[in-house]
Amino acid sequence: MAPITPHSKVKVVLTGFEPFGKHLTNPSWLSVQPLNCNTLQLPPHSEQDPKHHKATEAYIVCQELPVEYRKVPDLVPALHAQHSRNKQAEEESEDFIKTYYIHVGVGRDGHTAIETQAHRVGYSHPDNSQWNPESKDIPPVSRDAWSNDPERLTTTIDTEALAEYLKTEKGWICEKSMDAGLYLCEYTFYLSMAERHRRIQAGEEGEDERACLFVHLPSVGNPYSLEELQQFVKDMVIAVVTQY
Repeated sequence: MAPITPHSKVKVVLTGFEPFGKHLTNPSWLSVQPLNCNTLQLPPHSEQDPKHHKATEAYIVCQELPVEYRKVPDLVPALHAQHSRNKQAEEESEDFIKTYYIHVGVGRDGHTAIETQAHRVGYSHPDNSQWNPESKDIPPVSRDAWSNDPERLTTTIDTEALAEYLKTEKGWICEKSMDAGLYLCEYTFYLSMAERHRRIQAGEEGEDERACLFVHLPSVGNPYSLEELQQFVKDMVIAVVTQY
């Protein structure tokens, strides 16, 4: 990990999705996009965890993703490659001490949900291009280099504690979830965690250099306005990077 300085920054790669199905506009993208290329000032960190980076700022980069099985397997690993520590050193004037990949989608109404895990197989619903996976028993897209990927991956972030914090400290209706829906949301989450897993297994980076998370938002008005969903995303991002 890079040395800590008084103005250390972390980077947050924040994604949302294009419209699909009944969602003629997708609140996931509308809620994250205003943060693109912004820097969030972070509150002071607890001294209880000496291993925490204790950054003072978080720089946000946002990307809209397609709702297509055959596109996200290229786009998600490319985001990881683009924002890796080595790539940052080549292209940016400063090094970020940790990178977070937080993917946001639209889910069930009534509450926000912090997703805990994602699966390699089990997908069957058609996407925006009307393409659907050949079988629930195989990944939507298979590649030889991914043949040893685990069947299930779990985020390193304590989703129960995060949901409880957002509920009790920030007042949001928020739940830990163990079911990400077996659609493009869960597949994206899996691909992101799998890319992290591969990099660690290959010895390209350490366990603490990046973290992956998926968060589901309700549709606009059920119960939150778009402005409130945008505030939730900001609160959630700050909570993640200051606590994990």
